[in-house]
Amino acid sequence: MKKTLVAVSVIVILGAAWTGGAWYTGKQFQRRLPELVNDANSRLQSTFPQSGLRFAAENYRRGIFTSRVDVVLQSDGTTGDNKLLKPGEDVRVNEKVDHGPFPFAQLKKGVFIPSMASVHSVLAKTAKTQPLFDAAKAGVPLVAETRVGYSGNTVSKISVAAMDFQNDQTVIRASGGTFDVAADSDGDKLKVTGGIDSLVMGGLNQWQQREQLTLQDFSVDNDTHNGKQGYSIGDNTLKARTLMYNLDGKDILSIDSLSQVTHATEDDDKLSVQVNYALDALHIQGQNFGAGKLNISLSNLDGKAIEAFSDNYHQQVAQIMQQTGAVDPQQQQAQITRAFLQQLPTALKGSPYLTIAPLSWKNTKGESIFTLTLNLNDPAAAQESALMPDQQWARFVNKLDAKLTVPLDMATENTAQFARLQGYNEKDADLLAKQQVQGLAAMGQMLKLTTVADNTLTSSFHYVDNQINLNGQKISIQNFLGVFGVPEGAPQPAEPPAVPHP
Repeated sequence: MKKTLVAVSVIVILGAAWTGGAWYTGKQFQRRLPELVNDANSRLQSTFPQSGLRFAAENYRRGIFTSRVDVVLQSDGTTGDNKLLKPGEDVRVNEKVDHGPFPFAQLKKGVFIPSMASVHSVLAKTAKTQPLFDAAKAGVPLVAETRVGYSGNTVSKISVAAMDFQNDQTVIRASGGTFDVAADSDGDKLKVTGGIDSLVMGGLNQWQQREQLTLQDFSVDNDTHNGKQGYSIGDNTLKARTLMYNLDGKDILSIDSLSQVTHATEDDDKLSVQVNYALDALHIQGQNFGAGKLNISLSNLDGKAIEAFSDNYHQQVAQIMQQTGAVDPQQQQAQITRAFLQQLPTALKGSPYLTIAPLSWKNTKGESIFTLTLNLNDPAAAQESALMPDQQWARFVNKLDAKLTVPLDMATENTAQFARLQGYNEKDADLLAKQQVQGLAAMGQMLKLTTVADNTLTSSFHYVDNQINLNGQKISIQNFLGVFGVPEGAPQPAEPPAVPHP
């Protein structure tokens, strides 16, 4: 009898402790909720300042072991054709919060780590999300399970349902997938892994042709953190087993094993970014054109200068979009390009480096390789305004090294493949390709831009101190520009024309 009483007493004590702990952590979670919402809005505003969106928490109902709350993405009241949500529209997530220190939802999974809460999030059905529910048939489009630690760190598993949407113009089919997301309390560190098996998107283009894009085995692997200057530092990898483009029922293009790998670092006030692209095979209308890769790196970037360039450029683009409205898209794009060129000198503070090592393309006949190292000057540091072409060059370029190697058999093979796509038979395509490649090689030699040896076209270019070494021959910048029809002494504008302000 005594043992039974002791056991019951222990259970009562533990139960009371658990109840008290759950009540306390529930209260703590409620207290932190406004802070979390404010932080989310601050990040939304800094990342997408023109989005016209804001987060809100509504209908909070706290219990001892469980609370409920709606997290809402809604309009901030601003209007415009580019706004995702209009006033009165919202995207809503219903959340059930199991309080710690040992949330029931985590215990059921065998997770015995003390936590502030376990959050079960479900996308709610609203007028804005109704199409997603229609596409998901009987399923819920998005569900997430999140463990919130006492430090504020979160670990989530996000499940996206399979979807199938189709009308007269649009087709969207997705297999569904899962994504694991881990973030620290400040949202500075972020890890994301996951993917989907397949995604199909189709519709009518401007010529009323039916286009369809298919992605197979897409995955993401991200491990980044915010650096001292607010930039995302770390690694991000995107991969797809196959990317296919279909036009009016005919497979036009397919790519095998497509990948993008990004690595960003920070050293004091300087940033460096390296992006590597690769694909194992490019098929155009059934013909295998080969494999390629491109490795690009930008280094010695001034963080504050990049921020100023981005802010100014995006402000001008916003002004252009507001002013031009339904103007001719080509005219609009021309103004956007001028805005980019006008603001570009701002980004060159610190004399950054651009490196391509390499850009390569390989087929059954060989591999072509291009490498480049370019060190740019800070135009603001120039002693005087540059008006002549050679002065403009020296104002922007400090050093440049480039090298190109192209096996002629490799170039001939790819050129013949394009000719066959245009309707030439195999014999005529081979003959035409050989003539074109040999003609281009001869022209390059005539202009002294390239050399040919061992059936391989090569070109090397080195520039420093207003002097060029082209394929072993020294040449002044003035004479080099003359090869391209730029007369010596031809005046050039010091800066691109400004974009008009409203």
